[in-house]
Amino acid sequence: MAKYPSDVHGQYMPLLLAKDHPELEVPGLMYIDIWPVAPPMLAVFHPDMMAEFTQTTSLPKHPSLGGEFRPLTQLNDLLNMSGETWKTWRGIFNPAFSVKNILSLIPAFLEEIDVFVDQLKGAAKSGEVFRLEDKAISCTIDIIGRAILDIRLNCQTSKNELQETLKRQIALMWTSNAPDQLVMALNPLRPFRMWNNNRIIRNYLRPHIERGIHEHLNGESTGHKTINSLATKAYLSEQDSSKTNAIDADEHFMDIAIAQIKIFLFAGHDTTATALAYSYYLLNTNPSALATLRAEHDAVLGPNTSTARAQIATNPALLNHLPYTSAVIKETLRLFPPVGTVRKGQPDFYLTHPETGKRYPTDGFMLFGLSFGVQRAEEFWPRATEFLPERWLAKEGEPLHVRKNAWRPFEQGPRNCIGQELAQIELRAILALTVREMDIEPVFPDDSPVVFGEKAYQVMEVGMITGHPKLGMPVRIKMRDES
Repeated sequence: MAKYPSDVHGQYMPLLLAKDHPELEVPGLMYIDIWPVAPPMLAVFHPDMMAEFTQTTSLPKHPSLGGEFRPLTQLNDLLNMSGETWKTWRGIFNPAFSVKNILSLIPAFLEEIDVFVDQLKGAAKSGEVFRLEDKAISCTIDIIGRAILDIRLNCQTSKNELQETLKRQIALMWTSNAPDQLVMALNPLRPFRMWNNNRIIRNYLRPHIERGIHEHLNGESTGHKTINSLATKAYLSEQDSSKTNAIDADEHFMDIAIAQIKIFLFAGHDTTATALAYSYYLLNTNPSALATLRAEHDAVLGPNTSTARAQIATNPALLNHLPYTSAVIKETLRLFPPVGTVRKGQPDFYLTHPETGKRYPTDGFMLFGLSFGVQRAEEFWPRATEFLPERWLAKEGEPLHVRKNAWRPFEQGPRNCIGQELAQIELRAILALTVREMDIEPVFPDDSPVVFGEKAYQVMEVGMITGHPKLGMPVRIKMRDES
């Protein structure tokens, strides 16, 4: 790895090994032992073999994941729950993440997107170069705040106690055995800081959760079906009606509700902001795709950009009639997925290569579903290195038609990402309200390192598990009516 930039994200590593040492790669997978940096790993980048341990059989998450998230959620979250506990809570939250419910929240989301658009216009006026990801993160966390609790966090315009504390807590998560991470982990003040951060977050969230409980019990619903309100309703419906007034004292529910909100805040803003930054990057470097996208917005929303917001607010379902925009998002996530899944190998579980029939043991290994690898593999994706949103519109039998099991940024199977529809609808709305009015140009230094032909390669930032764009995606914006 010394051949490559030191900040390159860990999900690149198996693919870089396969590229530099093809003799080590068995088709579709690679055994890697980098102890003590990480557990022994079985990196899998054959789509059908990935399906074997995520879809055909859903193996449990690897314990290393729990070690990373324990300081944040105490593992009371959908990402780390397992068995019947996970099944129960997934069922409670599923209705809140339905397309129908998400579309009902679009008018609230648009208020946060308005702020983002104004900030981009302000940056265009000043001509400054800035980190696009930072503004995208503030926007997406404001949106997820509306989706979960129907509150305005105002992270885009001022410092918010919840966001700042969450950032501090995430920075204390132990995500690797790198020297700086070891120093952080051994700091005697770390346990106190984690406890205090969790205390602040709990005190911030608890009144909002209690408000939702009281509104439901007293029939005072605001009509906004937020993630918290629907989950509270589902939870209460499962309780003995004679005991529902005791919900305030149910600390178990409060613990889980707060843990779930933490993970939704973390995953709901982090990965979506990254996908947004990379969407702008890939559109700027592929002018024909950008022109097609703008033409679709003209056709569906009308050529007058000033009326697009009002149309979406009045009829949010318009966001489901933007197939090329959806294709742009999917193609972006194909080339820059946030991270792959990690599962725990089992003594009696073997992976079987679909072509050769050869079986591979998994016991003692962390199974790494390498979405970054499978989604860039020439054998599964025609013209794999090219940004081609058209592949998502190709029909079966056509050269670019997407192969089964090959697209996995949200994973597949029962443990897929519950928030994938929220992320994609949110991204469609933001793109629809920005790409026609402005050109967003990446501005990387001339001497920036390049990985797989990209200066905007994904990096591992302190306290982060997912891949983030190099330098936070520095950009300059120009309004199109000025160009």
